[in-house]
Amino acid sequence: MNYSPRGFLARTVVDKTRNDISLDNCDMSAWYSLSKLPEQYEKRFVNMQCPDDITLKWLEQSKEVSGKFWLQLWHLIARAFLSVFLTQTDVNGILKRGSMFILSETQFSHLLIKSGFGKAFADESKEIKVLDIGAGDGEVTLRLVNGISSIFPSSTMKLYATESSWIMRSRLAEKQITVLEEINQLGDVEFMSCLNVLDRCIDPHQLLYDMYNALAPNGRLLLALVLPYSHYVEKNSSHMPLRPLMEHWPSLSCLPIEKEIEKFFEQLEHVGFKILSWTKAPYLCEGDLKQYFYWLNDILVVCSK
Repeated sequence: MNYSPRGFLARTVVDKTRNDISLDNCDMSAWYSLSKLPEQYEKRFVNMQCPDDITLKWLEQSKEVSGKFWLQLWHLIARAFLSVFLTQTDVNGILKRGSMFILSETQFSHLLIKSGFGKAFADESKEIKVLDIGAGDGEVTLRLVNGISSIFPSSTMKLYATESSWIMRSRLAEKQITVLEEINQLGDVEFMSCLNVLDRCIDPHQLLYDMYNALAPNGRLLLALVLPYSHYVEKNSSHMPLRPLMEHWPSLSCLPIEKEIEKFFEQLEHVGFKILSWTKAPYLCEGDLKQYFYWLNDILVVCSK
């Protein structure tokens, strides 16, 4: 017989326990695999197979934070109040919650090596400019930088980012990351990342061209996009872009994932990018009173000019 607790606190604890057990039993290897690969890009797919030790450690940390009941209850109340005045991104920044994770440093490095990034520069001691577009609190940026440093151990990294949230900009400054107003303030950038921003910005097509123009001839761009594709702009009243990244949306929003991948890559190639390597991974988010983490399916692709 199923136990049905009475009272908000009891129901919350029991429901969260059930949800967390379900998450513990999910097949995490499915996060990294595809039942069908787009034929044209099949040979450039990098299968990460399963979560590595760093990913599992992040999940354990998320479980620990999510299990702090009174902290999560305070976050629930504070979010309800602050959301009246601020965007969800700003609220998360103020509360220092909602940490994100995609790939570990080792997995990022592996994906970049498969793109030929390790052979891109003859002089390994050079300074490498790194620009993360829509960097959030910078936690994923630092993981990326650690991955790049393992490829070029003798190089120095100069870190830049763009970010629209005022509170997240302060988080980036705390990490010694220089925040830019515009992408075109830099040129010949050796490494650029734009993770889960194309489906959240007002003009994804212009953003792609801006990144193409700022990228060094032998540089690499790492893009991430959640599929199924759905666009949401946080900072305008309609929450719609000037033009969606993929034109089949929103009229047709149920394409097979391999078809959406093809359409995404075709958009990149139309701008002038070359697809070098790509993978599928979970876009993980720190949990709350309901469950200890959330995830979406992310497609990550490494491009060059």
